[in-house]
Amino acid sequence: MHEQKVPMVCFPHAGAGRLYYGRWRAAFTTSVELTVAQYPQREQKLAVPMPGSVRELAADLVEELRPVFSRPYVIWGHSMGSVVGYEVAKIAQERFGPPLVFFSSGASSPSVSRFTRADDLATDESMKDVLRSYGGISEASLADPDFMKWFAPAIRADLRLLSTYQDTEFERLRCPLVLLEGRSDKVQIEQWPWYAEGPVEVHEFDGGHFFIDEHRQAIAALIESRINLAWQRRPQTV
Repeated sequence: MHEQKVPMVCFPHAGAGRLYYGRWRAAFTTSVELTVAQYPQREQKLAVPMPGSVRELAADLVEELRPVFSRPYVIWGHSMGSVVGYEVAKIAQERFGPPLVFFSSGASSPSVSRFTRADDLATDESMKDVLRSYGGISEASLADPDFMKWFAPAIRADLRLLSTYQDTEFERLRCPLVLLEGRSDKVQIEQWPWYAEGPVEVHEFDGGHFFIDEHRQAIAALIESRINLAWQRRPQTV
């Protein structure tokens, strides 16, 4: 166990923000310092417009999170957050050095992560069908006009952004890659090893796309164990 906290930047799934992932802070011990990246059009960035591409969003987030990347750091992204985290990691590893570990949960490889149902975002009812396919939101919430009025702009902005994303470069991250997946989720992870220079681990959990909610403590323990291992193996500076 290391003495200092290792910062881990969490990149949320589509429609989510700091509020959703704030509950994870209690799941980690004092060895992990969780920072949740904030996307536009929600919470404190409610009036901030969404950039035109995932790569532009990533560039903006790197600037915001510069203090975190100035020391050994870890990245974790869930679903859409995995794509955003990957694009952030590409920039950060050139400017500041690679992450100690990159964690991806509930996500296909960047090469096949494009959202293909953008036309279904046009109306509230068709968008609700999209949300049902992912799970994680109750029917009561979907039927609540106040919830949808608050939630719809963020989820639409995120999914439309993801609908324009396409990675064909397969730029490798210079760190270990740990994949966390739900056994009932429909993700394609076969090409993930193409994105890593370091070792790749795959861990499966019972559940669908939001298996992370059902296994929070076990996932937190796994993440911490891999962070501690990477910390021990990190290059020592003189």
